[in-house]
Amino acid sequence: MSHSSRFLVQLCLAGLSFVVSTQAAEPAAPAPRPWEPDAFLPVTEARIAALPAAEQPAWRAYWQASANLAKQLGTRDLVDHTPNQPVPVGTFKGGSYSKGVKLGAPASWYASEEARAIADKVVQWQRSTGGWTKSGDYSRDPAPADDHHDGWSNGTFDNDATITELRFLALVQEQAGSDPRVATWRAAFLRGLDYAFAAQYPNGGFPQIYPLAGGYHDAITFNDDAMVQALELLRDIGAGKPEFAFVPADLRAEAGPRVARGLRCILATQLKDATGRPNVWCQQHDALTLRPCAARNFEPIAACTNESASTVRFLMTISNQSAETVASIKGAIAWLEMTAQRDLAWSRASGVGTLVDRPGAPPLWARMYEIGSDKPIFGDRDRTVHYAVAELSSERRNGYAWYGTWPARALEEFKAWSAQNR
Repeated sequence: MSHSSRFLVQLCLAGLSFVVSTQAAEPAAPAPRPWEPDAFLPVTEARIAALPAAEQPAWRAYWQASANLAKQLGTRDLVDHTPNQPVPVGTFKGGSYSKGVKLGAPASWYASEEARAIADKVVQWQRSTGGWTKSGDYSRDPAPADDHHDGWSNGTFDNDATITELRFLALVQEQAGSDPRVATWRAAFLRGLDYAFAAQYPNGGFPQIYPLAGGYHDAITFNDDAMVQALELLRDIGAGKPEFAFVPADLRAEAGPRVARGLRCILATQLKDATGRPNVWCQQHDALTLRPCAARNFEPIAACTNESASTVRFLMTISNQSAETVASIKGAIAWLEMTAQRDLAWSRASGVGTLVDRPGAPPLWARMYEIGSDKPIFGDRDRTVHYAVAELSSERRNGYAWYGTWPARALEEFKAWSAQNR
């Protein structure tokens, strides 16, 4: 029987240690060591005061605007609109979904009464901040019970929230013709765009929740593509894509510099190896220091493949790429190619997530990698970090996407990008 040990993994970029087990412990392991106090730090006035003097005014203004908005929120934080009829049942099955909202459908579907009825519900669920919660149900009107007043419900970019609603409203209004509701849909979109503008940090990043809610929610959030989706929306608005033609010219003009600011943030947060070569990103980075930080108990500081794949795909869409952007793209792709695992598959056939041998299987990646060693790591709810997914509690082992093929599309797109940028 193999022996086991428990030791600390030093994540030097964040000055944070996590408990790591190498094999299933026998006998029972000691109580897990809690995360250090600086695992994630909120944006505060005291931390802003420690910034270089030139950076402080913009951050103070941002902080004050966020605090003022939070104070203004009343006991009811849903925009009051006249209830609409129930959404008619449709037959559309394609595209992507978020809480009943569909993206990627044929243009004709957005002209349907089904799409317009959903748009009415989207408007009803819009928060008074201008954003959307991630718990909206667009098959019904919002009810008083939906008006819980936590940070999420004030507006968030988590789980595709806000950005998906904005894109959907734009697509529906584009096909609206003379429908009298188009003015309402456009007004809701513009309130949401103002929300996204207000939420963007002075350094170009985006928090998970706005107004700021503290904890890891204040971190620059790459997790679930929140940062990238926000920048992609601003990019498309600035580029004048047809569905955004109704956006006033001054707002379209403002979107471009905001994308540029976000691009600088992406480049500044990118991890580097021991030689200084850029590689990938973490799920979240501290809003003020840009250092990697943790999130939920089972999401330790780690280099993350899913989020990094989406980020490098976004970078490849940027026009007039600088030498720094080109180096960023090449570095991230090289790291993703290096960390790919071959002839393996993530299987749930037995009801338990298991890594199995499968010759000829597509390249596979772990969701998280230890910074420095590039070894796959896996977090549990007790804040322990493991090198083997089999050591996790069954709830976490089966309740999270620990392995996937996310970077495959980025590697394919890199081939086309390379051919165009020889």
